[in-house]
Amino acid sequence: MIDFHLHPSYSIDSRAGIEAMVAAAIEKRLAAICFTTHIDLNPDRECLDYYMRCDGVLMRYCAEGLNKYIREVGEAADKFSDDIEIFLGYELSYGQHFEDRIEEFLDTYPADFVIGAVHCLENISITASSEAAGYFRATDIKKAVEDYVSATIQLIESGLFRTVGHIDGIKKYGRVFYGANLDTELAKVFAPVFDSMRERRVGFELNTSALRKGLSEIYPSGRLLEMAADSDVKINSTGSDAHRPEDVGFALDLAEKLISKMGLSVGEPLAGYM
Repeated sequence: MIDFHLHPSYSIDSRAGIEAMVAAAIEKRLAAICFTTHIDLNPDRECLDYYMRCDGVLMRYCAEGLNKYIREVGEAADKFSDDIEIFLGYELSYGQHFEDRIEEFLDTYPADFVIGAVHCLENISITASSEAAGYFRATDIKKAVEDYVSATIQLIESGLFRTVGHIDGIKKYGRVFYGANLDTELAKVFAPVFDSMRERRVGFELNTSALRKGLSEIYPSGRLLEMAADSDVKINSTGSDAHRPEDVGFALDLAEKLISKMGLSVGEPLAGYM
């Protein structure tokens, strides 16, 4: 099994040390892990998101902090090479109006694996508990779903990413306000997402963190997985989205069972470990 969605303490919402997460992964006998610290370059949210944590100190993104992250992951990969494969990555928030910033960042700080994810609609974080309620209370379900799907297609067609993270992440807090109708509305309009992914050879992750949030299914839901299988869209990775060592590898056995049970196509890097 692999866990290619881990947030070490360089992410502003994590305090988990890299070596502590590696130790947890080794204990759970994972074959490989990838650290994917949060990177959010939205110019309209700089006062909220344009930060990382380095040596316990919150700082704005800078070469010093980013190079330290890259160096520490590399040192861990060397130190634990006999026990586990360790890769460098990022989870990058996507927005069409700052694609140039994302491209410049990835050119400057290349990585082994990059997740692209829609976290915001109308510059409001729908995946943050502190902001999501305000967005969902003020937005009709059909508009929210249409805007989310549109943003996801833009992410895919940007050409910046090979893997989409928590592809139906809108349900994290959206289910609280819209109930099961949210899944129904997503299924109605999600086919063009998978069409775009197939055409551009973009895959997505199976992200188990939804189960830790009290949801009954992982990201994505069973219905969307059926649609992905029908469209021959590939699963590129499995990830726990862990922000604590104890969550590393969470429910990845379930993700692997879903791949087999539903006949899902597997792409790189996941194919190399199955």
